[in-house]
Amino acid sequence: MIKKVKRLVKSSRILYRIYYYLGSFFLRILGMLIKTDDNLILFVAYGGQRYDDSPRAIYEYMCNHSRFSQFTYMWAFVDPAEIEANIPNKIKIDTISYYIYALKAKYWITNSSVSRGLNFKKTSTVNILFQHGMAGIKKIGDDLSENNKSFSSGFYETFDYIFIEGKKESEILTRAWKVNKNQLITSGLPRNDELVNFDPERIAKIKNKLNIPKEKKVLLYAPTFREYERDKAHVTYLSPPFDYMLWKKMLGKDFVLLITAHYEVERLMNLPVMEGFIINAFKYPFINDLILISDILISDYSSIIFDYSITCKPIISYAYDYEMYKKERGLYPEYETLFSKGVLTEQIDVIEHIRNMNYEDECRYTKEHIRDRYICNYGNATERAVKMIFG
Repeated sequence: MIKKVKRLVKSSRILYRIYYYLGSFFLRILGMLIKTDDNLILFVAYGGQRYDDSPRAIYEYMCNHSRFSQFTYMWAFVDPAEIEANIPNKIKIDTISYYIYALKAKYWITNSSVSRGLNFKKTSTVNILFQHGMAGIKKIGDDLSENNKSFSSGFYETFDYIFIEGKKESEILTRAWKVNKNQLITSGLPRNDELVNFDPERIAKIKNKLNIPKEKKVLLYAPTFREYERDKAHVTYLSPPFDYMLWKKMLGKDFVLLITAHYEVERLMNLPVMEGFIINAFKYPFINDLILISDILISDYSSIIFDYSITCKPIISYAYDYEMYKKERGLYPEYETLFSKGVLTEQIDVIEHIRNMNYEDECRYTKEHIRDRYICNYGNATERAVKMIFG
């Protein structure tokens, strides 16, 4: 029931305005009665859906360094009981208790939002955003067409600091999100440090956990979501555009197909069971695990393209709905020039590219044309960010 209400509020401008004004007013009044705790930090990743990304990297770094022992950490989740990580303090998001902790915390650390589309942040609260995706592929904020009805709110959260990893993001964010350049810190993203600094044995452990044969290479299919593709219950869904029998016939001898989806996707449809070829990683909690074990990325308009480029492994654009996505969401001009083979719209072209590619040449292309052109920093972003925030 609660999920249905959330979907309706997200998709209706009228319902959102009622929610926004009433909710913000109530929480601002409540905030007057709650004193800020200078040593309390509230963490929220992917709207409470996961224990992952840069907030996780910051949290684990601080937990492992005694000089931060004075702090109390609280994590908010949609379903705290489902989170397997050993986190002492967990709370259910979108509850009264959650908003009390949000009003009490000195620091909000998130990769999405803590305010839940409301306006109640106190001036004493430091709101810190670590981008969960680099801007530069799909249009955002004020760059969206006025005819785009996929986003109902129009609300812009006030952040004190926004940590980014892209060399070209500042221009987009200052315009599309109406933020000051002084708020943007190009120190890299903490979550991506482990793409550079990892134990090789970890790869074998992850593959074993996912039952991936040792002799097979891994194709990672990681698309974005289509906010305009919802069913009658307003559920965001994704149906991967594959003739699975064709893929298995042409690539199954050497590869497995590892499939995941954007965290906004609630339902992954039409995924067959093909043991030894299709690996269903939908809702797998740690995207970096999937990046590390894969040999080639197949994506579309997802910012995972930039994160993946840090590994210098081949990246393929399979944009099967290219014209529709340009019309419904909108893309920034440089997207078409990102990839060695351009934008591929037919699956047979993707398959043939995989079968015939010179792997070393593709790795070199990723390094020179994506990573080096777009990524500003990587490898030590966690330490840099903690020092900037906490001194």
